[in-house]
Amino acid sequence: MSEKMLAVWAAVFLALISPGQAQYDPLASDIFALPGEKGTTSSLNAQKVYIDPNADPLGIDALMQPIDPEHSTEYLNKIGGRTYLGPFVPAAQDLRGNWHLLLQGGVPGETQLFLVQNRDAVFGRGNLYLAGSTSSVSASGQAVKDVLYLDLINAETLVLYRCTLTMSKDFLSGSFAAFDAYGQAWSGTIQGSRSA
Repeated sequence: MSEKMLAVWAAVFLALISPGQAQYDPLASDIFALPGEKGTTSSLNAQKVYIDPNADPLGIDALMQPIDPEHSTEYLNKIGGRTYLGPFVPAAQDLRGNWHLLLQGGVPGETQLFLVQNRDAVFGRGNLYLAGSTSSVSASGQAVKDVLYLDLINAETLVLYRCTLTMSKDFLSGSFAAFDAYGQAWSGTIQGSRSA
């Protein structure tokens, strides 16, 4: 019995001191060495593997890019014309008819508009009177509850009047921001009423 025990202990002892069976230390080998560094042992003849500390360990770099706003669901719905497929909120007022708007601020003026309305889309045409001159304008916008967002475009002088107006029965009031083709901008207020 003691001879068998002695043989087992001898086998374990030889296995522990054998160089091929020694515990492997990955930090001491060349396989994980950084460029220009050498490990303490060079007994492995394997190809060197360089570890990039900035590498993406999960492989999700492509998924973590910022969202492209031109391919978001909201943008595609707007340009695809699918906004009217959802629930439609009717405007508080019917804006069909003739309107007289008084613009104050920047260059004061007034405009006579004929507006039509289809659901929340409001559009029309009219004349703009500024500093003794008359020019034609087109109107396009959207009525949301009791607010009218209306763009007036003077095609002759290339001036855009972007208006935000509160609707109250036969009256409109609010503000505008004007932009011309030369990079200038100004703002003012608008008061409007429905004409007979």
